[in-house]
Amino acid sequence: MHTFKNIVLCPLLAFILCGLFACAGSAGENAVPESAQEKDAKVQDRAMDKQTALEQMFSNFLKSVREGASAEVLYDYLTDSSEYWLDTLENHARTYKPEDIDTCQFYEAYTIILYRLYEREHLWETEEDRMLFMMLSKSGMLDRFTNLPLGPMKVKNDRGSIGLAKSPEVPIMIFEWDDQVWKLNLPETVPLITKGIESIAFKKNWTARKLALYWIEKEYHMTYSRLDESLLEPLAF
Repeated sequence: MHTFKNIVLCPLLAFILCGLFACAGSAGENAVPESAQEKDAKVQDRAMDKQTALEQMFSNFLKSVREGASAEVLYDYLTDSSEYWLDTLENHARTYKPEDIDTCQFYEAYTIILYRLYEREHLWETEEDRMLFMMLSKSGMLDRFTNLPLGPMKVKNDRGSIGLAKSPEVPIMIFEWDDQVWKLNLPETVPLITKGIESIAFKKNWTARKLALYWIEKEYHMTYSRLDESLLEPLAF
C-alpha cells in the first residue's frame, strides 16, 4: 500500500512544484519594470517626507529650548557626537590654561571663556550639564541666533541645514538623519554660527584668544566687570 502511495504521490507532488515554479517565473517575466519617472517620484516623496520631518523637529526643538526643557529632552535632539563634544569642551573650560587656549579655534576659545564668565558670575541654573545649558538654554548661544530671521530649511540626502533669511544658501545649522529622525550636529553648527565674528581676527591679525576676549567684552561690558585676561585662567571649580 505504501509503495502504491509513493508511486502515485511523488510524481503528483513533482508536477505541482514544477507548476508553481513555472508560474513564479512567468509572473516575474511579465512584471512591468519600474519606470525612471516612478523611481524619481519615489525619491521626491522620500525627500518631501524628510523635509517635513526636519521642519517639525526644528519647531519642537525651539519650543523645548524656549520652555526650558530638561537636559534629557534636549540631548534627544542632538547627535551622539554632540554630547561627546559638549563633555569634552566642558572639561577644557575647567582645566585649560592660557597656553592651551592658544591652541583652540575661535569658537572653542570663546565658549571656554564664556563658560568661565558664567561660573564666576553664578549664572548657572543647573548643577549638571552646564555646557549644554549654556549652549541651548533660553538666551543661550544658540537661542540668540535662532531668534534672527531664518531662511527655509534644506535637505540633501541625510543632511539638513538652515541659514539666515538674508543669506539662505549659507548654512548656520547642520542636521543629520539618524535612525529615522533628524538630530542637530553641534560640533558642525557652532563654528558656522561664529564664522562671521571670526573674520575680525583675520582682518586685525588677532589670535583666537584675543578675539574671544574682545567679543566677550563687547557683549557683556554693560553687565559685568573684569572681562579681561583673568578669564583665561582656570577657575576654582
